[in-house]
Amino acid sequence: MMKIKPGRTVTGRAQQLLAVLAVGLAGALLAGEEARTLALVRVQSVYSGEVAATGRVVPQFTATIGSRLAAPIAVWGTTSAGAPFDVGMQVQAGELLFTLDQRTFKARSESAQAALGSAQAVLADLLAPTRLEQIAVHEATVAEWEARLLDRQRDEERYRRLVEVDKTVPAKRLEEAVLELAVARSQRVAAQARLEEALAGPTKTQIALAESRVKEAEVAVRAAQLDLQDTEVKAPFAGVIVQRFKGLGDYVAGAPFVAVLELTSVDRLEAELRLPEAYLPQIVAGETRISLALSPTLGSLELTISRVVRQVETEHGTFAFRVAIPPESVRSLVPGAFVTGRLQQTGGAGAVIVPQQALVEMEGRPGVMVAEGGKMVRRDVEVASRLTEGAVVSKGLRAGDAVVIGPLRELKDGAALPAYLVDGP
Repeated sequence: MMKIKPGRTVTGRAQQLLAVLAVGLAGALLAGEEARTLALVRVQSVYSGEVAATGRVVPQFTATIGSRLAAPIAVWGTTSAGAPFDVGMQVQAGELLFTLDQRTFKARSESAQAALGSAQAVLADLLAPTRLEQIAVHEATVAEWEARLLDRQRDEERYRRLVEVDKTVPAKRLEEAVLELAVARSQRVAAQARLEEALAGPTKTQIALAESRVKEAEVAVRAAQLDLQDTEVKAPFAGVIVQRFKGLGDYVAGAPFVAVLELTSVDRLEAELRLPEAYLPQIVAGETRISLALSPTLGSLELTISRVVRQVETEHGTFAFRVAIPPESVRSLVPGAFVTGRLQQTGGAGAVIVPQQALVEMEGRPGVMVAEGGKMVRRDVEVASRLTEGAVVSKGLRAGDAVVIGPLRELKDGAALPAYLVDGP
């Protein structure tokens, strides 16, 4: 059963009906004396029982194939017979379309692997226990600098006596001895620190830094391997090549994107049809049935509308909806083929259209003034859709009802109709 939902705009036949209403309203208001400020307009039905829609067969999937990497095309895909892929040829999902030059990406992968090995070696060295020979080397270094420090101290004392007491040596020589003593002391301190570090082992901070460098190197390896893998561009789904923009030897890139091929699905097709926007509230995806005529050989298929594009094309006032075509019916169809469909509008038979001026808001509820028994009687209505100058009413009115149009101050529930309106429009 068809449903009418509020909040939608309509055109098509609704626009034509509104034009008729507007002309009738204008004639009624302008006819006779200027004091005649009220008019009656007969309510008209919007929808007929059967609606025809036309459209085309479209692929469910269309993809523009390129690469996110920048490199020339080194290998072009071929069919099982060895023919290079070109426009009109079918490809299977996962089939190789083309391959980029891999030399740069192989070098990056090898470099990333080497960096990972180096980071892993540093971490392993930190985690390994300190060898006895390493400790022995550090102890020997400390002993060596202690001996040198004693020598530098004796030299400094001797030159100080010769310069300050005996005055037989230039003062410059004493300055050199003092400097050599300071260097020996710093070297001895550094050697002692290295010995203590070897005895204590690495700190938690050093280990954490080394582990983070290993993880960074692992990520770099995966990224390089992914780049190398993506040099082979494969078909994302089974389809047919409809356009070819590049070929063997051409340079492609991801930024800006360079299109190489355009691929459309052939085993998953849909019929895209259009209707005037007045029917938008009634078309419900997954519920509305349609009789679809695909081709003379297939005849008509009774199907369910699968998708509704709830956006009105402003130039023609229409909206699109799609119907999935069963796989067994796809073989004899091609994208672009003309299709027709017929829908039964049973649930919308009671919908009518009235001028926007007829709607009177009261306590937040829309209503109209209906001419009944020589009086104006307010009747609550349910507005399904709105036009610029009209509205589609789904409940509260019937085709043929006479609604009163005029200044709001003169539209009063229960008020008698003027004499010039008693006989109706």
